[in-house]
Amino acid sequence: MMRAADIEAQAAEWLARRDGDGWTAQHQQELDAWINAATAHRIAWLRLESVWRRADRLGSLHNPERKAVPAASMFQAMNTRSWRIAAGVVVLVGAAWLGSFGLRAQPERYQTALGQSTSLALDDGTRVTLNTNTRMRASLAASKRTVWLDKGEAYFEVMHDARRPFVVEAGTRRVTVLGTRFSVRRDDNGQVQVNVVDGRVQVSPAGAVSAGAPAIITRNDSLIAAGDAVLVSHQTDQQTASRLSWRQGRLVLDQMTLAQAAQEFNRYNKRQLVIADPVAAQLRIGGSFNVDNIDGFARLLQQGMGLKVERQGDTIKIYR
Repeated sequence: MMRAADIEAQAAEWLARRDGDGWTAQHQQELDAWINAATAHRIAWLRLESVWRRADRLGSLHNPERKAVPAASMFQAMNTRSWRIAAGVVVLVGAAWLGSFGLRAQPERYQTALGQSTSLALDDGTRVTLNTNTRMRASLAASKRTVWLDKGEAYFEVMHDARRPFVVEAGTRRVTVLGTRFSVRRDDNGQVQVNVVDGRVQVSPAGAVSAGAPAIITRNDSLIAAGDAVLVSHQTDQQTASRLSWRQGRLVLDQMTLAQAAQEFNRYNKRQLVIADPVAAQLRIGGSFNVDNIDGFARLLQQGMGLKVERQGDTIKIYR
């Protein structure tokens, strides 16, 4: 197995070649093939490229007259043995600029609009899918990877890196992992929900919450936290899949009350469902719907359950 230092050196060599003269489409195909050949290749490439871009950007801020320095010129004329320290050189350059300017890299910001979802890749290879009306920030440092879920819901496929724990800060809860697949949802009322598809995560108090022991949850576990109260339940494969069906644009209602179903639809749509009858609000309903099919859902309530539907502008009022 190739050592991490050798992989870092190869990544640095590719970076220097790409930034030099004569880079062609064929070279790009070869680079893509090398990156996709192994997870370790991808991590090394993303880390070095990110640091180099940040270092060059900070250098330009410090000296507007400064021209970008090609990576190739920095590593020019190195022999084979020298490439083994090339990755370290790039990292040290970035760290030196950060320290000398007294600047800290700002977290990257991501956001989706109402009804929108999007998938993205972080620099460490972690993939994130953002659900409707979500705001997230991410900072990938040398010792720790931190994400702040300021609002909404996100699904994470975390790239394993034992040297850098992956932490999601969501209101009063902190979710810590090394490599796993899970979702975190933060509602406006302060409630936080974590669903684990695979792996193992630790959910601990953070921020204003100071009491309570961390909870360890694993595959198909669901944790709901509201204030100091924490509820952990084990789900079936199907129940976990249903809770994450939003990634396919679907809303699966598993014997929810009508009030709960309305809240779920309202997360995705400008038009809002209002259950104006307390008895109707407690009726149980199941089914699978497109997240934006709020009119179809209202018709089902009218035709299948005999409820009355009244449409007024952006409001759909439901009652007996």
